[in-house]
Amino acid sequence: MSGLTPVFLIGAGRSGTKFLRSVLSASRYVVSVPYDVGYVWRYGNESVPHDELLPSHVNASIKKYIRNELPKLVDSASTKKPLFLLEKSVPNSLRPAFLYEIYPEAKFIHLVRDGRAVTESSIRQWKSSPERGYLLKKLRYFPLKNYRYAIWYIVNMLKGIFLKRGQMTWGPRYNGIDEDARALTVELVCARQWRKCIEIAEEQLKVVPKSQVFDINYDKMMEDESVIRELVDFIGLEDAEQVLERFKITVQPTNKDKWRRSLTKGQLEEVNGEVAGTIEKLMKQGKLSQSK
Repeated sequence: MSGLTPVFLIGAGRSGTKFLRSVLSASRYVVSVPYDVGYVWRYGNESVPHDELLPSHVNASIKKYIRNELPKLVDSASTKKPLFLLEKSVPNSLRPAFLYEIYPEAKFIHLVRDGRAVTESSIRQWKSSPERGYLLKKLRYFPLKNYRYAIWYIVNMLKGIFLKRGQMTWGPRYNGIDEDARALTVELVCARQWRKCIEIAEEQLKVVPKSQVFDINYDKMMEDESVIRELVDFIGLEDAEQVLERFKITVQPTNKDKWRRSLTKGQLEEVNGEVAGTIEKLMKQGKLSQSK
């Protein structure tokens, strides 16, 4: 991979992956892909209607394409001396074993945030109107080789612009999400989306050597900068202070409990019915903070 060690930031949509990518990119040793690149990861598998790709979906051609294409997409700076390539496409939370099949040398960061907070934030994404300008900007990054994925992306976005929001999806596409989006409430689909991302990532990351996986608790990270120091050590960065300075400037710990104020009693009951078991399991493992 052009001499760069890949570092994959795995997390459900709205879990803080963009924030953490920005923090780690402060290091002069890190270059990152500045936007999610689903079209790269879906190369050769565009006909699969979901993001749950498996090692069996990898062949020599797909592996070669992805390993050649990803380094071309980094937002590099001339002053940097990069050693690591950071990528955080959120649908990758549904396919860590697929990534590991392509990059057995990679390091994985699994960022876990409370499913109720993620659901509250995701609901707003599903209900907001997509911007035509964003659609055009996104399409600029699709190479001709990925025209099939680009066509799907256009159709899905146009549904959100011209049709009912329930007829399109946002975020990681777990197997069955289209059927759920038509039949269930947005609240329940968002909650299930988080649960699927967490459970699949947890299970598939077991195939990766423990020395290559770092679990990170979102709430603990937002309250304690020592988590960032541990993460910097895990990656192998020698300029921890630069990363910590970026963290201190951008961290907003007061936002973490917004779901408590925003979700109605009925919404919370529906969401809890979907995520409570997974949250309890994560808390027992120390991967989520205990609820207050």
